[in-house]
Amino acid sequence: MNDKSTATQEMLTERIKHGLDALDVSYGDEAIEKLVSYMELLAEWNKTHNLTAVDDLEQMLSIHIFDSASIKPYIKGASLLDVGSGAGLPGMILAILSPALEVTSVESRNKKAQFQMFAANKLRLKNFKVENVRIEEFEPKEKFAIVTSRAFSSIENFVSSSKQTLAPNGRWLAMKGVVPQEELKVLKKMNLKFDTFALKVPELDAQRNLVVISAPK
Repeated sequence: MNDKSTATQEMLTERIKHGLDALDVSYGDEAIEKLVSYMELLAEWNKTHNLTAVDDLEQMLSIHIFDSASIKPYIKGASLLDVGSGAGLPGMILAILSPALEVTSVESRNKKAQFQMFAANKLRLKNFKVENVRIEEFEPKEKFAIVTSRAFSSIENFVSSSKQTLAPNGRWLAMKGVVPQEELKVLKKMNLKFDTFALKVPELDAQRNLVVISAPK
């Protein structure tokens, strides 16, 4: 490894630690190493596969890593399903930060699912698996405590297409930019209970909000 890549890794390591501390998210040295490795793998694959519009490592920190990690305090339960996670966001980041959490990613686009499988194998993520299928067609043997999405579609579509995957006392976590007032009106019409939480993402100068929706009674 040359001096430049070593310096880059050290810079990323310190910035990740600082950002996770700001989020009050716990971590170990192994998790930090895996997050740095994930970013490097994503940057490498991005050169030929165009997995994400963000290919600068420093931008990835805030837009991908910290944004994904920001919802960790809202995750209660032993299993999580990440819907339409693209390059594994937030699912793979949450799997790295929570080794006891069983994470399944549903990604219908083959090249993105292939990247997730490759990265999970490289990072030895035993608590992470990928289903290369459309969410509407996914029928899990065991339902999930948490179902999350980051850039999937409208909340109505997210909820309706994944309802067969959520456990009776489970919760949907929809990651959004500004509070989606029109989408929340639809949730009210669907008689679903929800709360919104403002997320303060380190190094990101943009509004981020989390909509937490309870499973229907």
